[in-house]
Amino acid sequence: MTGHGQEAVAGKLGLGAAVAAMVLSAACWGFATVMSKGALSAFSPALLVSLQLGASVAFLWSAVGASRQKLRFDRHTRLAALSGVLEPGLAYVFGTFGLLLTTAGNASLIATTEPLLIALLAWLLFREKVGLPTLLAILAAMAGVAIVTGAHGAESGFSPAGDLLVILGTVFAALYVVASSRLVAKVDPLVLAALQQSVGLIFVLVFLFAWVSPQAIGKDLAAAEAGMLALAFVSGIVQYALAFWLYLIGLKRLPASTAALFLTLTPVFGIGGAAFFLGEAVTPWQAIGTLVIIASVAVASQVSRR
Repeated sequence: MTGHGQEAVAGKLGLGAAVAAMVLSAACWGFATVMSKGALSAFSPALLVSLQLGASVAFLWSAVGASRQKLRFDRHTRLAALSGVLEPGLAYVFGTFGLLLTTAGNASLIATTEPLLIALLAWLLFREKVGLPTLLAILAAMAGVAIVTGAHGAESGFSPAGDLLVILGTVFAALYVVASSRLVAKVDPLVLAALQQSVGLIFVLVFLFAWVSPQAIGKDLAAAEAGMLALAFVSGIVQYALAFWLYLIGLKRLPASTAALFLTLTPVFGIGGAAFFLGEAVTPWQAIGTLVIIASVAVASQVSRR
């Protein structure tokens, strides 16, 4: 399909299709989390993300080539590429450093604020109005995520520096969504994802080689089994290429504040995938939190339809 043909299809994208794309993107992120958990037994976090992003970038540019889209390096394209500095660039680097200095519970709790930050930034930067029902749905979904992730006090160990870094990482992730909501109106979602992740890959590689020696990286790769390498590559395509591509497709039709709410579905699919594939038990609190999240997203979807 040519670039003009894809733009025509995107222009006709209905609300139902946009919602479906958002749900599928959350499913990709959730299930890929389970896959990444298995791959972490063979790779360090920084090396794993580098392998995943490398596979994702290769997949996205292959898809761009297969679609025969003409890439124009104009102002919108340059801005699209630079937005990759926000995520997975700065959001990943700050989030990773912060997680090293604080607890997983604190980091999870802070991450629940991303939908609210997106709505706030969309209003501050672009005066995007957020209706009361959508705002209430966001707050309810945030509470549901806090319950699902067990971030309601299961861990202790407050670290101001670590928490601040995680907060900054969450802010950069929210800025990425708000910026992409404007860029996707000018740049095709597939091309936008490819440009952003190419820049993000450069950031992650700089981060990797700054902290890990090339000899250690080579040793880890040489010791890795073929199955683990395949798992890393496949999880990267699912977690980055497909998830971000689908999310940008939905973001082309939905306001940033509404699109942010669908991010709360990610832990729901993550828990479901862990229960199905890894046999992990689902606690009553997680079940309650899941129902709260699903109900919140359903309400927000109905508000968008009206």
